[in-house]
Amino acid sequence: MTFTVCVCITILHSQEDKYYVTFIEDDINFDGKVDEAIWQSIDPFSLQMIIPVENGTPTEDTEIRIAYDENYVYLSGIMRDSEPDKIMANTKKRDALTGATQWFGMVLDTYNDNENGLAFFTTPTGIRWDLAVFGDALSQNPVNIDWNAFWDVKVHRDDEGWQAELRVPFATLAFEDDEEVTMGMTTWRYIARKNEQNMFPLIQQNYGDWSSFKPSLAYDITFRNIKSQKPFYITPYVLGGRSLSNELNEEETAYIEERNTLTEAGLDIKYGISKNWTMDISVNTDFAQVEADDQQVNLTRFSLFFPEKRLFFQERAGIFDFSYGQGTRLFYSRRIGLNEDNDLTRIYGGARVVGRAGLWDVGFLSMQTASDDDFQGENLSVLRVKKQVINDNSDAGFLITHKSDLKGDYNTNVGYDAIIRLFGREYLDIKYATSLDNDIENNRFMSLDQSKFWIALYTRRQRGFGYGTSFSRAGADFTPGMGFERRENYTRLGNRVEYGWQPGSQSFIFRHGPYSRGSAHWDNDTGDIQSASWNIGYQLSAKKTWGFQIGLRPSIEQLVEPFELADEVIIPVGRYDCLGYSLNIATSSVRAIQSEIEISGGNFYDGKIYTFGLAPNMNLSSSLELSGLLQYNKIKFDSRDQEVSIYLARIKALYMFTTQLSVASLIQYNNQSKNFSGNLRLRYNPAEGNDLFIVYNGDVNTDLLRLNPELPRTNISSLRVKYSYTFRP
Repeated sequence: MTFTVCVCITILHSQEDKYYVTFIEDDINFDGKVDEAIWQSIDPFSLQMIIPVENGTPTEDTEIRIAYDENYVYLSGIMRDSEPDKIMANTKKRDALTGATQWFGMVLDTYNDNENGLAFFTTPTGIRWDLAVFGDALSQNPVNIDWNAFWDVKVHRDDEGWQAELRVPFATLAFEDDEEVTMGMTTWRYIARKNEQNMFPLIQQNYGDWSSFKPSLAYDITFRNIKSQKPFYITPYVLGGRSLSNELNEEETAYIEERNTLTEAGLDIKYGISKNWTMDISVNTDFAQVEADDQQVNLTRFSLFFPEKRLFFQERAGIFDFSYGQGTRLFYSRRIGLNEDNDLTRIYGGARVVGRAGLWDVGFLSMQTASDDDFQGENLSVLRVKKQVINDNSDAGFLITHKSDLKGDYNTNVGYDAIIRLFGREYLDIKYATSLDNDIENNRFMSLDQSKFWIALYTRRQRGFGYGTSFSRAGADFTPGMGFERRENYTRLGNRVEYGWQPGSQSFIFRHGPYSRGSAHWDNDTGDIQSASWNIGYQLSAKKTWGFQIGLRPSIEQLVEPFELADEVIIPVGRYDCLGYSLNIATSSVRAIQSEIEISGGNFYDGKIYTFGLAPNMNLSSSLELSGLLQYNKIKFDSRDQEVSIYLARIKALYMFTTQLSVASLIQYNNQSKNFSGNLRLRYNPAEGNDLFIVYNGDVNTDLLRLNPELPRTNISSLRVKYSYTFRP
């Protein structure tokens, strides 16, 4: 059954500087065809070109309109195209962020706080692409692309182009109830083959790569008589499968094979405590469906950072952000579910509560893990409180992390932070954190040895002069048990200076300019330098989306203990002054086949290094996507007559039968571990929250005799089937 013509109660208009959104009384025929009378009665937004020509005239006609009823916000788009046969629609993958496909949608700042936003976009293939924006889209990665919400989309293609209707429930959008509710909105259309973005309102692309997502520059739209709705979702899951593992025996003389049958069940609940407060509960938390991590080549003596991929920790993740840059942070959710040896352990479950009261944002998360052999089960909790201060782009708050086990061991960290917009685009960022731990001999709150502070002054612009400088110090006993730190007991100074030109409409160049970025670390006890590096170069991006970056990298490395780089390759203690070079090239992202290329080399401690990297991505059709990585490093130490090759190869394939059914595979090979690892995932997703996953993980050792005792053919393999269904009353 379909319903067509709707009754218009209020037409979009400007009244006393307010833009009122149309209220529709009857149901819209939600089919992707923007042909109802209600849509035609609403004035479309006036779009302007922002890329490749700022303030330019769009080359194709677009009509974007917004409306709402008691339950949903609707966004419609008519994307006409003078060459409809050339419309690029190269993916059916959920959340696919690619420049090789058309897309259209909106960003909503639901609290109108000029800091946070929710984005909803689609393509001619009808995918759902959503993300959460935080920090006014100012930092290097100010979005959570793994955030997923309940909403719907329908698309329609014809000989004039394509059309789309988006429908977002008010239960997905949190906002403050009032007789009139004002939200910030940004909307745009992207035409892939022309690398053309037309948007409303016009936001200069001068704030970084995520300029178009800035809530503070959104256009205010006002709704009348809407009520926030409390979400209530129940998602049980069942899981079954088999696993095989080979572990060393206690004598470390042989590997013992162990086979297990997997049977699990669990439950996730989302409940709206009030209009602005939501609680998530997870029982027997499982992440069997999570995509395997991409392996990385580590040529440093420090730990690698891997992003969080587990969905439970993605929701409102921005509220828990307390980062110092370069991946270091006071709270790192991937610590949850790992034992002391960084092996996975069972998560019994936990809860998360997030909400807003006026200008205050609050988040609380607590999870309980199981005991595992000698490892005692832990409770891991984090509390985050932030408040908008001084102006719309400034806030201050604190974060507390605490973990404790059944033996009474504990680790607590308390952090205070403030980001202040001083004027224009100048920001001051201050953070201070202190640790309490039962293993610290002189356990004193706010002791300098147990603390870390960080202060930065920077500007965010890509046109004209830009700079940033930061200073930080971490004490010897600073131990963020739920955080991520690469070093300990250090003082750091960092700086960034750059200049960017954006030529006029006649130039093929979109942006170019020189840059200088660097940092230095000193040991707090000795005052000796630990390491220092600079990157001085030039970067250019073209309007056709290809670009390059070329640079010189002088550096200093001070080793106080030998560094084992590879088997039988040990770099001795000493100071090493190095000079390197690098060239990075990116081909056009609007083409179906694109690639990133890295060529670098220079000094490497007391040797030489030559690196070649190739990362192709091929959208061969809307159903088939292939990508890969080859990173090859040749390192020579002539003074010691040693040579080593370190390389990593990775191939990913994704076949999308529809937007609901797909098969993905991943194969990786690392020559240092001489091991192939693989992951195969089938996903059937008929509706948001309803999923069937069939997942295989496994590896193969290629050199069984390289260690004693002889390695098994496989370390671990598993086949799992997981089904979850969301009940929405």
